[in-house]
Amino acid sequence: MPSLGIVADDLTGATTVGALLARVGVDTVVLFDADGVGELEADHAAVIVNADSRALPGPEAYARVHRATQDLVAAGARLFSKRIDTTCRGGIGPEVEGMLSVLGEDYVAIVVPAMPQSRRIVVGGYSLIDSVLLARTPVAVDVRTPVTESDLRRLLADQCTLGVGSVGIDAVIAGGDRLKSALADQRGTGARVILVDATSVEDIDTIAVAVVGLGWRTVCVDPGPFTERMAIRSGTVQTRVPHERTIRVESAPTDHGTVLVVAGSATSTTNGQMNVLRNLSGTWAVEVAIDPLMGDEEGFRAEAERVSGEVTRLMRRSDPPRVLLLGLQSTLSGRVVDLAALERAIGLEPGVGPARIPVRLGEIGRRVAEAIGDSLAGLYLTGGDVMVNTCRALGTRGLGLVDYVIPQADQGVLVGGPWDGVPVVCKGGLTGTPETAVQCVNRIFDETNRSSYEEEVEENAPVNA
Repeated sequence: MPSLGIVADDLTGATTVGALLARVGVDTVVLFDADGVGELEADHAAVIVNADSRALPGPEAYARVHRATQDLVAAGARLFSKRIDTTCRGGIGPEVEGMLSVLGEDYVAIVVPAMPQSRRIVVGGYSLIDSVLLARTPVAVDVRTPVTESDLRRLLADQCTLGVGSVGIDAVIAGGDRLKSALADQRGTGARVILVDATSVEDIDTIAVAVVGLGWRTVCVDPGPFTERMAIRSGTVQTRVPHERTIRVESAPTDHGTVLVVAGSATSTTNGQMNVLRNLSGTWAVEVAIDPLMGDEEGFRAEAERVSGEVTRLMRRSDPPRVLLLGLQSTLSGRVVDLAALERAIGLEPGVGPARIPVRLGEIGRRVAEAIGDSLAGLYLTGGDVMVNTCRALGTRGLGLVDYVIPQADQGVLVGGPWDGVPVVCKGGLTGTPETAVQCVNRIFDETNRSSYEEEVEENAPVNA
C-alpha cells in the first residue's frame, strides 16, 4: 500500500513530482486516473493520480480531486499532497478543498508554490519566474488557463471558501520556533489554507521541518519540492542513493534503436528544442497536418495512413532513423495557427476541433510506434495533452518514475499494456533550454543501453549448482 498519496492536475505535473521522489530512491508510480489505484499489482511507496482537472470548472475539479483522494485513503496513504502547477494555473482553491473535504477538519493545507530548481520562487506572497512577476510572463495569456494575478494571497483568497493565511520570507529565514509560531498564528486565526514564501530548496526544507515539528495533519500543496521534503522529514518514505545518470548532448556509438518523439506543444520553447533536435544527424522529422486531426474521420484516417506509410519506408532504410520526430506542423514550423478559424471553416462547434488534436495525434503516435516495432528504444513526449493521449493510445495504465533529466523533464517507463517497461521521458511545453530535447533523447538511449547491458550480464551469469 502507498505511504504517500498525491493528486495532480495534469500528467506533466504528476511526472514532475514523481521524478523528484524517484530521484531520491522512492518507488513511485503515476496513474492516468483514479480507477487504477485499486488495480495496482505491486506496492509502491508513492502513488500519484492524474485528475486531469486543471482546465475544469471549479465544481468538476473539486469532484475529481475528492474522488481520487477517497481512493488513496482506501489504499492506505498516510501523507497527502495536492500537486499544483509551477505557474499556479487552474483551480487551486476548489482542488485543495476537494482533498480537505475527504480528510477532515483537523487537516491543514500548507501551500508552498516555489520550485527553485526551475527558477520559480515566492516572496511577499508574489510569484516570480526568472525574476519576472507571474502575471507578466506568457502564462498570463495561456489559451486554456491564463493567470493574471501575481499576488498568490489574493489568488487563493478569490478561489477558496476556507480561510486563507500567509507566512512571509522573514519567518522562513528565521526558521525554528519563529517559523512554527508564525504558522500557528495563522492557523489560530482560522486559516486552513496557509501560503508560505520560499526562495530556495533550503527554505522549503526549513518549512517542512517546522510543519513536522508542529505535528499537524498536513496536505502539501506545491509543485513537488515541498512534498518531497515533507515525505522525507516526516519519515513517511524511505530513501536510497539513486543510480547515477549523466546528461549529454553528443551521440554515442553504443546508441541503438530508434527513439520516437511526439511533439504537440505550440510554445516557442518547444519549437526551438525541436529545431535543434531535427538538425542532429540521424533525426528524421515527419510532420502531421492539423486540418485532418480536427476534421472528419475519413480525413483523419487518410492522414494517419500517410504518416504510417512514410515511417514504414524510413524504417526500411539501410540507415533507419536514430530519432523519429513526429510533430504537428505548427510545432515544427513555429507558425501560429488560428484554430478557431479552422473550426469555422470545417463547420464545428467551438472547442471540438482543438480537443480532437491531441487525441488523434496520440493515435498516430501509437501507429508509428507499431511501425518502428522492436527497434523502438523509447519515447520522448512533449506537451501535456499529447503525453496523456499518446500513453492512453498505447494502452498503458501509468508511468513508473525513475529520475529527471532536468527538473520538469521526467524519466520513467510505461506501466502495463503491450509496451510495458519501455523507457519514456515526459516534458511540458514551457520547460528547458534549446538543448533539452537532445539531452532527453540521449537519456533514453543511455537507459536502453544500461538495461541491455544488465540483461546480458544476467543471461551470462553463472548458475549456482
